[in-house]
Parts: sequence; structure tokens; C-alpha cells
Amino acid sequence: MKELKFVLIIFLSIVSVSLKGQKLKVIAYNVEFGRNASLDEMSSFLKSEKADVICFNEVPGQGWTEKIGELLGMAYNYEGKIASAYHEKEYQDESKLFYGKYKSILSKYPLENPHEVLLKGLRWSPASAVVATVKVSKKKSVLVFSLHIPTGVDDPEKSKAFHLSQILEKDYSNYDRVILAGDFNDKFDSKPMQHLYNQQFSNPYKSLNIDLSHSTSLSRAENNGKVIDHILYKGIKVKSAGIFEEKTLSDHKPIWAIFKL
Repeated sequence: MKELKFVLIIFLSIVSVSLKGQKLKVIAYNVEFGRNASLDEMSSFLKSEKADVICFNEVPGQGWTEKIGELLGMAYNYEGKIASAYHEKEYQDESKLFYGKYKSILSKYPLENPHEVLLKGLRWSPASAVVATVKVSKKKSVLVFSLHIPTGVDDPEKSKAFHLSQILEKDYSNYDRVILAGDFNDKFDSKPMQHLYNQQFSNPYKSLNIDLSHSTSLSRAENNGKVIDHILYKGIKVKSAGIFEEKTLSDHKPIWAIFKL
């Protein structure tokens, strides 16, 4: 009996340490409505990265995200219904079976209360974010936003980033752990992004002192220094982050971050 108790104590200690050290790998990827890659090509690339959560934007609808999830063994997904700038049927993926520019979340963990938030502000519309709580364990969860918004540099106070910051303050301030991931169309040190930092969000590029002067999150080399895709976070710690500099199946490069919950 004593031996059984000893084994049980060791097991519970291991579980406790595992939960305390729980890591979450997040990828954000503007896939350009899948026009440059088949489902197999996209899933083959993503499978090697072993993400826990993938935030897609400019993603085709009609179940594209679910199909990718089946190929990756990621069972939980939510696909929004608001097409960015009303870009719908004329934007077809490589197979011509899926179309549109939506936002989605794909996760290996269960998603709770998935929904979509419309974002007001200048430049193209509609713009939105899909939102869901990722249940990493019984005690730990993260609220995740997958978004696609236009630049707001011409008038930061009327930007969609500003409106998002207001929504976060009003409707989501009670969430301790939050991730905002996607195509912001603004650099990390721009004035529109500052509205989100004012809501206590941090950017891994700054937190980890990553030099972006010769980097880009776009696929064309002439855009060096233009990093407009971000994964912001609040209430968790970032361990590492970066841009997939070589591999891309879109006009954007996927970006990634690993967090400790």
C-alpha cells in the first residue's frame, strides 16, 4: 500500500510539473485564399511544425480549415462567415472547391464559445476577428483572436486596431490570457499597434529583441523591413518566436511563437 501511495505521489508530481510548464505553439498564416497550394501541400508543410493552434486569415471557407485539420490530426476548428472586404467567390483556392477570404482557428485542443467580431474603422470593410477559448487543460485556457485588418497609419484614432482595443477593454477585460494573431497590415512600432499595447498586450518581436530591419512577413524580398503579421499576447510568457523566412505557400510568410502558460 505504501508503495502504491509513493507511485501515485510521483505521478501527480509529474503531472503538476507538466501543467506548470505547459507550452503552446501558435502559428499565424495569411494563406492568400489557398490559391498557391493544395490541401496536401499546405498540410505537409504545417505538419512538420507541430503547432498547437493555427490562426488562418484570408482563408477560403466552406470547410477548408476542417479539411486541413483532418490532415493534421487537429480536431477542433472554427471558421468565420465574414469575408474580408467582401472578397468571396472570385477568390478560389487551387482546387476551385473553396473560396473567399475568411478567418479561422484550428486547434489540437477544444474550442469554447467560438464567435466572430465585426471591427469598425477606416479603410476596407468588412474586417473581423474570429474568437474562441482554447481549453489547454482543465485549469488553463487562452482566449485567441484570429484577425485580418487594414492598415490604420493614416488615421490611427479611427483605425480598426483602435476599435479592436476598445472591444478588448469593454468585452474581454476579464480574460487573463489572450492572444491576438494575424495580418494587422501595420508594423509592430506603428501608432495603430500602440492602441493594443495600451491594453497590456506585448509583441514577441520587441519582447525577444528580434531585429526586423532585414526581415519581412511578405514573400517578396523587396519588402525587407516590412513585417505586418503579428502574434500579440497578454497574461502569458513568450519563449521564442520568428518568421518562416524560407518556406511560404502564399504572398505572406507564416509566423510563429511559443508561449509558456
